[in-house]
Amino acid sequence: MRRRTGADAGLPRPRPYVGGPGTARGLPPPPAACHRCARAPAAGGAAMTPRPDVYDVACLAGGPHRVVDTALVALVVSHRVRAVAPGELQVVDPRRRHPVEAAVLDAVGGRGRRSVETVHWRALADGRVTEVGRRLRAWRLLGWFARPTAAGRRAVERARAADVGPVLHAALEGVDRLPDPVLRTAVAEPPRRPVLPGSGISPWVLSYADGCEVAERTRDRLLGRAVDGRP
Repeated sequence: MRRRTGADAGLPRPRPYVGGPGTARGLPPPPAACHRCARAPAAGGAAMTPRPDVYDVACLAGGPHRVVDTALVALVVSHRVRAVAPGELQVVDPRRRHPVEAAVLDAVGGRGRRSVETVHWRALADGRVTEVGRRLRAWRLLGWFARPTAAGRRAVERARAADVGPVLHAALEGVDRLPDPVLRTAVAEPPRRPVLPGSGISPWVLSYADGCEVAERTRDRLLGRAVDGRP
């Protein structure tokens, strides 16, 4: 086995997503060696092109937030995470099939429930998510200001031509463009649990599983809507 050196040193080998329903069937799982071929010469001496997995495509198409959204879709459609209410998520099966999914499962947590907002906040700080961008830069698919290079844009277009299933569709277009309204509500809408001002209960009393920070942000948004006369 070739010893990894230079830009490849320290980069873990990403594993392709191989989930059940919603698996990005348009992106066939590449051989393990192909993930590290940005610097490896082929048999004829020519450089090989890396084959991104669905989370690489998500990062190229929409950045780290899109990576987390895509993982949430994959976890929901494979029944490892469920929405106990719109925007409120709970782990039901902690099996990990990809480092990004492991990071998002840890962000949801093993007990209770968390809002989509908090899952994003926690997962975006996780090294297993930020590693996606570093890997794409090492592969020269991501360039200055986190914009895809010409090779990165070609990778996205290849994935777009094979857009099959909700996971790859979320990676390419974002969760707001998911055709399934139930899935879209589960992973894209904010929670509805905090009470609205004027309902007879003080808006300062929020029973919120994510703790005081999220509760305060939600309360401030609700109060702002009330002041503006919006529902």
